Amino acid sequence: EPRHTWDQARRRLERRHSMLTFTLLTPSLNARPAVLTSAASRASAPHMMAWKSDTSIGSALRSSRDTLGIGQVPSNLIGNVVPTSIGKELTPASVAAPAAVTEAEVLECQAKWANAIASISSVYLEEGDFVAAAGEAAGELYGYGHHNVLFKPTKATEHPFRPTAEEAMSYFVGAEAMKNDAFKGEDAGFAINGGRGWKDVTFRNHQIDLNGATAQAMGDYVFTDATSGDKVRVEYTFGYKRCGDGNVRIYLHHSSVPYAA
Repeated sequence: EPRHTWDQARRRLERRHSMLTFTLLTPSLNARPAVLTSAASRASAPHMMAWKSDTSIGSALRSSRDTLGIGQVPSNLIGNVVPTSIGKELTPASVAAPAAVTEAEVLECQAKWANAIASISSVYLEEGDFVAAAGEAAGELYGYGHHNVLFKPTKATEHPFRPTAEEAMSYFVGAEAMKNDAFKGEDAGFAINGGRGWKDVTFRNHQIDLNGATAQAMGDYVFTDATSGDKVRVEYTFGYKRCGDGNVRIYLHHSSVPYAA
């Protein structure tokens, strides 16, 4: 009789245990199953049978972890769970890989960048709010606030790298417009050509390299001075990355004037 009672209890425990077993997946499909114990996690699976908290059962489940091959939930995957049977692996939609960046998207980003420079210059020459125009364009074109941005501008010496949106804006519209005393004397406002403005910008890609969620482009672009009509050639490397909102933005921008012996 005691043996029979123990077998029944063990089978009930195993049934409850299997009902609470979930599989967590990483993109490499190597994650191990984990026990779902939090109230928030239980609420995410409303189709499961309601169960009553039992400290003795909880202790028994914890003590059986090694025997059943159940590992700890990685902290970076908390919340990315899908109900399934033990050992069956499913990929949560929340960890799906972002769509690959296409060549068409790279060319679109370059066209928007060129149009933004000409538009900001035009607003400036018409005495409009060119700072607001530049801020709107920067938010659409650069990944600040979405991911790290590696920006090395053409005409920057004292501060050659611009890791923040504020420092990038100082370069494009000028330190005076941004009230950035630390950058005065260096940032004259590239997007407005130091007050002369740019009429247009033409991208000439040497090569575009597509790498899944990122893409890189190298070449030169030619700027036409809006005042004199002179053309200035600058060499570039751009990197583009798909952001969490699905849009492609710049994560790498390095510009330099051609080397002169």
